[in-house]
Amino acid sequence: MSRILMVTPVLKSQRGNSITAARLYNGLSKRGYAIDLLSQDEPGWQLQLDLLTRTHSYNLVHGLHALYFSPVANHPAVKKLPVLLTTTGTDINYDLAGPGKEETLHTLLMADRIVVFNHDLGRKLADADPRLEPRLAVVPQGVDLPDAPAVSRSQYGLSPGDTVFIIPSGLRPVKNLDLAIDGLAVAQGGHPGLSLLVVGAEIDSAYTDHIKSRLRELPWAIYTGEVPHHSISGIMRIADVVINTSLAEGQPQAVLEAMSLGKPCILSAVPGNLGIISDGVHGCYINTAEELSDAALRLIRDPGLRHDMGSAARKLVNEKYSVEKEIDAYAGLYESLLS
Repeated sequence: MSRILMVTPVLKSQRGNSITAARLYNGLSKRGYAIDLLSQDEPGWQLQLDLLTRTHSYNLVHGLHALYFSPVANHPAVKKLPVLLTTTGTDINYDLAGPGKEETLHTLLMADRIVVFNHDLGRKLADADPRLEPRLAVVPQGVDLPDAPAVSRSQYGLSPGDTVFIIPSGLRPVKNLDLAIDGLAVAQGGHPGLSLLVVGAEIDSAYTDHIKSRLRELPWAIYTGEVPHHSISGIMRIADVVINTSLAEGQPQAVLEAMSLGKPCILSAVPGNLGIISDGVHGCYINTAEELSDAALRLIRDPGLRHDMGSAARKLVNEKYSVEKEIDAYAGLYESLLS
């Protein structure tokens, strides 16, 4: 049996990396791989890495997020092993263009294979350094959403007739929640039955204070705080439309999860979001608060359109973002490196 060391930046908090790591760990373990999962948000994780590499003979190391994986990639024991690196979005969209550029690129060049979620991210890596192109593999994220107990609208003070928009997102600047709030505020002025749920962890303290302050001034908006992943589908089911207004994305896992439940989406037209849906079929792409307001009002006023887009969104996720296809692809990459 092949033994794999998988390393994730976070596992405790509800973040894209933690959900991806848990999904890949569970799926690949079921395929017969012996996987040790190490999280870099654990105290003393470096000592744990030393212990694991001394105790076990690993055949492969699988890291998530290039910049965070850098100290692991430079570990003497890891340098001797094949490395598969899953890039997760911020490492390409921000770290590769910021102060961590040299470290990020160095880590990418140490990997034998590099997974990107979509072709746009792959092009960014190839443009950054042509040596990366032959190492790239495009593997869309799979959706594996646990079924949660039903949540009632009344628990959040929502009326049965409200049109509920949901933003499943941690509170940090890159998520650009101001754009969503600005657009929905305009739409709400023309449709008092509009409500908003913001669901996610407090990640950046200053930005969290800013967004919570704004939401407190809006009687139609509710911040639920962080919700465990095993419970999130219960809240998503009471929403009508899911929103993502990020400045940049890897691939918005929470949006795909909501789409799998038949929710149409409104997405900012930025790398990572672009290419997920067909505009006007599964949801809408927007660039400005005015465009978001127009899209929201269109979906509010036409329940039939909302239903049709939601049904198309569910079908798209089932066909393109199945967890089975994702695990198949990773198992194939594992085998190519192990051989």
